[in-house]
Amino acid sequence: MSLDLIKLEYRKWYIASTTFLSVGVSIGLIQYAFQAFVIPLEQEFGWSRTEINISISLGIASSLIAPIAGRFLDKFGSMKIMALSLFVITIGFLLRGSMNHLWQLYLSSILLYVGIPGATQLPLGKLMGIWFPKIRGRMIGFIMAGNNFSAVISVPIATFLIISSGWRIAFFVLAIATFIVMILVLLCIRDDKNYNISKINSANSKNNYEKDYEVKEALRTYAFWFLAAGMTLQQFARTTVVIQLVPHFISQGISSTLASSMMSVFGVFAVISKLISGWLSDLIPSRFILIIVVILQMIGIQLILSENLTYLWIGSGLMGLGIGAMGVLGPSTTTELFGLKKYSSIFGTLQMPVAIPVIVGPIISGIIFDKYKSYNLAFNLVELLLIISVMCFIFVRIKSK
Repeated sequence: MSLDLIKLEYRKWYIASTTFLSVGVSIGLIQYAFQAFVIPLEQEFGWSRTEINISISLGIASSLIAPIAGRFLDKFGSMKIMALSLFVITIGFLLRGSMNHLWQLYLSSILLYVGIPGATQLPLGKLMGIWFPKIRGRMIGFIMAGNNFSAVISVPIATFLIISSGWRIAFFVLAIATFIVMILVLLCIRDDKNYNISKINSANSKNNYEKDYEVKEALRTYAFWFLAAGMTLQQFARTTVVIQLVPHFISQGISSTLASSMMSVFGVFAVISKLISGWLSDLIPSRFILIIVVILQMIGIQLILSENLTYLWIGSGLMGLGIGAMGVLGPSTTTELFGLKKYSSIFGTLQMPVAIPVIVGPIISGIIFDKYKSYNLAFNLVELLLIISVMCFIFVRIKSK
């Protein structure tokens, strides 16, 4: 093996590790760790659960920015867009740590969610397709496990920081962690606009991407729209159920420490799910796996609605298995259907309808909780939407161009 190929082999693992961290500090810290802050903010400012959940609904910013970020990423490369996205997230955490008014919570949320697409799935699918063409699915699974690994450690750490130093210091710590990862991105991330990747692709034999669609071509396929509908409906499980798990457990009389431990179980099984689904997606079409994991989510929700402590633990694990795989199967299915050439632009466009559950899910769950002091009705409504999601995934067909 030549010296150039040896350098490329080392480089790809630096890229994989840095992308893992980028995913972890973005999705993990923004979405999962926030659960630890809900009750402290409620107590500090007297904000209602609905007012706090509106900040989560501002995750619409991710859906709206995703197509733009995808096009910029295809044009300018992964490193610049990832670094810029992580810088925006850092500013968002700093603003949260210094906020005193509700509008500041909302502004910080917009900044945080604007940064997510460019730091996570948009570069992920392309980078892994370029650097790991033969084991793309497994690498996507490994790296997307970063956000669930973050869920395992971020909620307990955030809870500890809040108890020991206050919620402001906790947000500042999250900002520092994000800034450090941004520096690593500047040092390590490189893609085909910076290196001659044809060398490593030829070394790994066959090209897995014979069907490279333009965005307009993808939009003319039924597969795109069924996939978009299924992914959108499935997101209600995340925006209405997952982000409310800790408050839901506490509302059932469980201590915050035990509730955060249950969230850690969710995170552990989500990591396992990503690794398994990534491996399977290299062997069978990802759409089949999508159907299975959504069914697991439905079973998990039913168990979480129980008052039996054992069922709550099992339900947390099943929800982890069901939700965790989605971060892998979205990018994997997109590349299987439409190839790598315009992956970031196409995947970014797929994310636009996700604005619906991002807006509606947290607000509805907050309103229902404020009225009934329970999330049960909201969780049951999500199960109905998941049934429709399964039907959509059944009709996704992977066809040749």
